[in-house]
Amino acid sequence: MLNVLGKKKPASVTPAPPVQNETLRHFPHLVGPHPTSWQWPAYLNADAAPWMRSLKNLYDMPITFPASLSPEAGLMLHGLIRNLQPKLIIEIGSFLSVSTHWMTAAMRENGLKPTPAGRVHCFDDFGPIHKGPYRDVEMLEGRMDFVRDRLTEAELIEYVRLHPGNSSPNVKARQRELADAGGVDFAFIDGDHTEVGVKADFEAVEPVVNTGGFAMLHDTFPTQCGHDGPRKLIDEIDSVARGRWEKVELYLSPMNYGMCLLRRIG
Repeated sequence: MLNVLGKKKPASVTPAPPVQNETLRHFPHLVGPHPTSWQWPAYLNADAAPWMRSLKNLYDMPITFPASLSPEAGLMLHGLIRNLQPKLIIEIGSFLSVSTHWMTAAMRENGLKPTPAGRVHCFDDFGPIHKGPYRDVEMLEGRMDFVRDRLTEAELIEYVRLHPGNSSPNVKARQRELADAGGVDFAFIDGDHTEVGVKADFEAVEPVVNTGGFAMLHDTFPTQCGHDGPRKLIDEIDSVARGRWEKVELYLSPMNYGMCLLRRIG
């Protein structure tokens, strides 16, 4: 694990992207300098809660930018879990555990107790993180230990099971276990963003998502986030899943990389 605190990259000006398609013509665009770090909202300074302290520390690390959920997007995800009250969650693409914190803390606040089988199943290769756009730092080893330590610090680790490796075959290998545990009520898919990768993850998850359960895709507006896979899956969901899902697009602040909430209806 190398230099996770690092220096921030200077901002560059991002032009307004073209309208992606007619149905999304009103979605907000980022215009002007691209942010270079996450800004923790002052109203979330709840130092009495270990998970909030752990999250704030994560957001203060430049390596969590920009691939992690923004605090505003994380708060929305937390609110969804509080209201939907899932009993079992799959997360594909835990990265550095920001989204894991938001969801697991919401499950605990809902009054659910940890189980030996786990409440939140995190599938990720937990491989190296390299430098990239707006991220001048890297983590070349030790990511799984880093995630485990952060969740332990947050007093959430009892709820979580970490599954290292290729996500789609790993999920498939555990479909029986997940079904026997009552099925999945919420799946957060934020791993491989290629067209092939996100479709493979979705097809591995779908058989164990309960009717009435939800799946959420992150990075759904390519002109903003630079990824095509989630958008392709959303646009073709009716043919991929033969009418089993309904969907709603969600906009994000401060950079509208986009999320889509899917509800299984059959």
